[in-house]
Amino acid sequence: MTEEPIEIPEYNSEIIKNFNEVQDWDYLEKLCFKSHGKIPYKISKNRTGNVCIENTSYSGIIQLENVRIHFSTKVKTNLFYMLSFLKSEDDFLFDPEISIEIKEGGNFFDIIGRMFLNELEEIIEKGLLKKYVSKHENVNFHKGKLSIKDQIHNHINNRPKFSCIYGDLTINNLENQIILRSLNLLIPMIRFNEALKADLIRHEYILKDFIELVDASPNDCTKIHFNRLNDYYSAIIQFSKLILEENFIRSVYKGASRGFNFVVNMNKVYEDFITQMVKEVVDDNFDDFEVVSQSKFDNLVKERRIVTIPDIILKREDSYPLIIDAKYKREDKNADYYQIIAYSLAIPKAKACCLIYPHTEFINIEREPLTLRRDITNPGRDDIKLYAKTIDLHIKDDLEFDDFVKVTKIKIKGIISECLREEPSIVS
Repeated sequence: MTEEPIEIPEYNSEIIKNFNEVQDWDYLEKLCFKSHGKIPYKISKNRTGNVCIENTSYSGIIQLENVRIHFSTKVKTNLFYMLSFLKSEDDFLFDPEISIEIKEGGNFFDIIGRMFLNELEEIIEKGLLKKYVSKHENVNFHKGKLSIKDQIHNHINNRPKFSCIYGDLTINNLENQIILRSLNLLIPMIRFNEALKADLIRHEYILKDFIELVDASPNDCTKIHFNRLNDYYSAIIQFSKLILEENFIRSVYKGASRGFNFVVNMNKVYEDFITQMVKEVVDDNFDDFEVVSQSKFDNLVKERRIVTIPDIILKREDSYPLIIDAKYKREDKNADYYQIIAYSLAIPKAKACCLIYPHTEFINIEREPLTLRRDITNPGRDDIKLYAKTIDLHIKDDLEFDDFVKVTKIKIKGIISECLREEPSIVS
């Protein structure tokens, strides 16, 4: 392994030295790194025969046999802080089979915690798996199969019970016991996201009422055979196997961190992070508003065949004063404006729209708000202001998670206040 990783920024390529063309090439094309059947990077050879890897909009770390690749972001921020807000693992591509050292310390446990929580909440929504578990016990009424040998002992000892072997349909099965044990071990690993930790504790508290806390092991995870009934458990069992590994648990107490090879779509990371920040800012500072995210509006055309889904909408009573769209990358030729104009036309009583870019996209955005003339298509309707704002997520290396969140929220609050034409309150 090289002392320093090879850094490949977004939409850039680098020559990879010490590349094992047989082993490493096959590894980088593994199914676990594919999104919709495609890997998010391009591997090729240049004219001199050197292997080149080209990045897209992904960030992450992949440790190969002799070299570590760091797919870096254009936004100079703490990726691990932002990842703890990722809502879905669909764009988080990882290899659970290989454990690697993570330079960033304990931050990686919060990523595992977020992914675990996402999967657990989906499982609870679908319903915890029930399975027939074999039980052998003395009962008052005969059921299942009678154990002759144990029943003889009951007669000898004048015990008026039936010694029965029967199947009990229960959620206290191996799959759910693995989840509970992993949850129990994971909670102390969460280092900085207290809201995430609180959610995990809440689920543990509820599950303990129905599921026995046993000393599950990684080998128990390999005993699970997936079928159409329990297939929705496959991802969380993968995470559980990692959590149950001894080196993961040990690394918490040593102050280091273990992780795994992964790449993640930064468009989704940025969108989820900004969405969560907006929700928390509105909840804490704008009492008359509520945040609605990913709502569908189909009244843009008469036939209702075109559906618009804005990232974030601020709602007050029956109106939508502000539509927000988080854009990680600025599209050329005003495509972002066309999209948000469509939102404003489709959503009734919209008053303002705002595109929020990371500060790296500052060049060529409109400094002053534009005005959408709704009176052209809707006589008597008010004009809509179109804002484009940037947020600087660059932080110092020693900035703690809580301070990072606090600073970001102050910036988000200022953007919302300006778009709503309200004076920002003084924030200490």
